[in-house]
Amino acid sequence: MRANIIIHSISGNLYLIADTFAEKLKARGIDSRIYGVSDTDLHLAANEKTEAIEYYEEITSLPEATPEKLQSADIIILGTPSRFGMPTAEMKAFLDSTWNLYLREALKGRKFYAFSSTTVDEEDGLRAVSGLYRWAEMMQLYPVPYEPYIHLENEIMPQRPSDMIDAIAERLSEMISLPDLGL
Repeated sequence: MRANIIIHSISGNLYLIADTFAEKLKARGIDSRIYGVSDTDLHLAANEKTEAIEYYEEITSLPEATPEKLQSADIIILGTPSRFGMPTAEMKAFLDSTWNLYLREALKGRKFYAFSSTTVDEEDGLRAVSGLYRWAEMMQLYPVPYEPYIHLENEIMPQRPSDMIDAIAERLSEMISLPDLGL
């Protein structure tokens, strides 16, 4: 079984969350890989925010997400920062690139999970995640029955995901590794 985790990470929080998810899934014998959506302006964020430079090299060295990467996965996990309660433009551009997969129903029945980060409040993050779940519904993906993870950030003092993410990732990996989720 293969899980492809596709993220748009700017300051590193989503990268760290994705890395934790991948680690827990690998511990359960699931081939887990992290991909980044294209972001030609990421260097600008790294120059403007000191916390963004900390994980810049790791984020930019991620293999680029493509529609083909979605097709190679049994489990698709998406992560996006929230921008005004929506996925980022970079994540939306990636989702828009999957139109032909939609037309061919190429992802039908695969497992799906989404997470986000926000500097506003949990509701803002949930709105961004709901856009990802709407895309998954259109693609006929099967949502893993586990609530979306929303990471609350603080613009002034960035908080890296705490030990709490380990427990969340462990429970998520347990749900994903169940042989039959009602498919």
